[in-house]
Amino acid sequence: MSEKITFVYKNQLDTESFIHMLDDVTECYKFYWLSALLSLFLRGKTEILFNEIIDKMIADAWYSVVEYHLHLGPKNTDGVVMNSLERAVLRLEKLSECGNMASEEEILAAIAEYDKDEEIKKAKDQLTKNVPYRLLASFMPEIIGNDRIWDQRTRLIDYIHGIYEIKCLPYEILGGRGREKKIHIHEKWQDFFRDNYVTIQGWIELKKVRYLQGRNPGVPGIIYKLERENKKQRKLRYARELWEAVMELSPVRDIYLNEAIQKEAYDMDHFVPWSFIANDELWNLMPMESYLNSAKNNKLPPWDRYFTAFAANQYQMFEQVQKYEKIREKFEKCNRDNLVTSWSMEELYVPGCKMETFCHVLEKNLYPIYESARMQGYGIWKIG
Repeated sequence: MSEKITFVYKNQLDTESFIHMLDDVTECYKFYWLSALLSLFLRGKTEILFNEIIDKMIADAWYSVVEYHLHLGPKNTDGVVMNSLERAVLRLEKLSECGNMASEEEILAAIAEYDKDEEIKKAKDQLTKNVPYRLLASFMPEIIGNDRIWDQRTRLIDYIHGIYEIKCLPYEILGGRGREKKIHIHEKWQDFFRDNYVTIQGWIELKKVRYLQGRNPGVPGIIYKLERENKKQRKLRYARELWEAVMELSPVRDIYLNEAIQKEAYDMDHFVPWSFIANDELWNLMPMESYLNSAKNNKLPPWDRYFTAFAANQYQMFEQVQKYEKIREKFEKCNRDNLVTSWSMEELYVPGCKMETFCHVLEKNLYPIYESARMQGYGIWKIG
């Protein structure tokens, strides 16, 4: 799939240079800066402080880092996070009471509260050094990548100011110190950004997803991990109906309490958290007590302690699928939303499959996912 987007616009803007703004990035900063800038512009701002853009960047990166444990950049040999945006998010998480599902307003309020923290200040200041200027590089091909002007902020701002109207740059940088500098969006670009906002943000998101996938190899569902999880999008209806039908015929025991689950007080739980696996596959789902599900949140259950019981519940369900037509009908309704991966139907939910084989197949496929989540930073749930 080609990433190139062709714009034909009434003002005859230099859209060819615009679509190269995000080429050859080595860090994620340009994606977050441009996205934050355009979001704030759409809220009615045409002059925007560096500091305000960076705060929005932190809020936009919050869910990817805190809820989904994605890495925005590499770590050094000592295991220290090198990416300034990721460092700012992790430091704010440590200082504040914002959880993984905090609203943007709560995150921005926390940033304001801890803005003088030395680590946050250092990370934010680092983000002002290159990104606002380098983002315009595609409009200034006469300045080669290693030109010393990139390290001379005053000279660079003067240069941008001198060509701002001549080349009709998307924005110029106004005076001030550090994060008090401002971005002014060119009047001739403003209609373009308003009219094409959704398309441009989609393009940025595509670029961002490809970058993040490279930094987080093996992590599934990156596209779903750029913003706060919308639990309403989970597709659990038919899985719930299946398990409820199973419970009507024989008790299903909560693997954590070793007690029969009550139909009126249970949730569907993802053994490996949804925030990592990003799907509602039946082989990762089971009913559990509602209050325990809230406590488990985005943590992994201890594998050695609970996998055997989880697999036994899964096999109990599949045994009933094979024995009772009513249960099989419920199972078949899960085909579209909860039985998507090919191995589940080809290897696991196979008619006549014995318990030992069933548990072996489930472990063979689920354990690598579990380990990937653990390596990505998902904690182990300490029960009791």
